[in-house]
Amino acid sequence: MSTQAQSALSQSVMGAELDPFPVPEDWIIDGSPIGTGSILWRSEDGKQADGIWQCTPGVFNWTHTDETATIIAGNVTITPPDGESFELSAGDLAFFPEGMTTRWEIHETVRKSFHLHAKDGLPF
Repeated sequence: MSTQAQSALSQSVMGAELDPFPVPEDWIIDGSPIGTGSILWRSEDGKQADGIWQCTPGVFNWTHTDETATIIAGNVTITPPDGESFELSAGDLAFFPEGMTTRWEIHETVRKSFHLHAKDGLPF
């Protein structure tokens, strides 16, 4: 049996350098939201990842993989398919199941940390 060396990962969510991580243009409903992000860890099988994402104000649809997100800064109203909107702001956590499409209305630039899981692998 082989063992793989493991190490801890530490990153400032607010201080992390972010790369372009755009909202797909055909998902945008209103405004010009600019998404940036950073993948901090990805599983060897490509099905899980942890990272940081930030987006400026705008309205768009987002189709999720299994995602647990913690809002670090900003404010967003999210509307799931059942139409029951809810707000998330700094300190709030939410889970979105794979395949769900939600409407994001970002009022104030949002920065979040996230954990993703996709049964068939992540698209990046």
